[in-house]
Amino acid sequence: MLCVNPAALGGGTAALSPYFPSTDGAVSTPWVSFPALYTAGCRHSGNTTWLQITDIGSHSDKRPRISESDGPLWGYHTYDVNIALGNLVADVAAEESAYLRSHH
Repeated sequence: MLCVNPAALGGGTAALSPYFPSTDGAVSTPWVSFPALYTAGCRHSGNTTWLQITDIGSHSDKRPRISESDGPLWGYHTYDVNIALGNLVADVAAEESAYLRSHH
């Protein structure tokens, strides 16, 4: 299985830029982000490959956290897109910019 880290397309571990829908009324925007709370890196063990998400926030950090709502075998699949949405948008913007530079 292949692993691609949207936070570090060239490999390694990097900070995620998550965006989640704002549903609790605590903020006036439709989206909320929690920078410097998670990192991601591809991991391999035996015949298994996965994107390891690590909570790097301190114990005193009161921001909401995601959980493995479907159990440890499924990990954070419920949040697949949202946990890296800012990174994915930045990746697309970078590729678009590279394409436009090479085709002018």
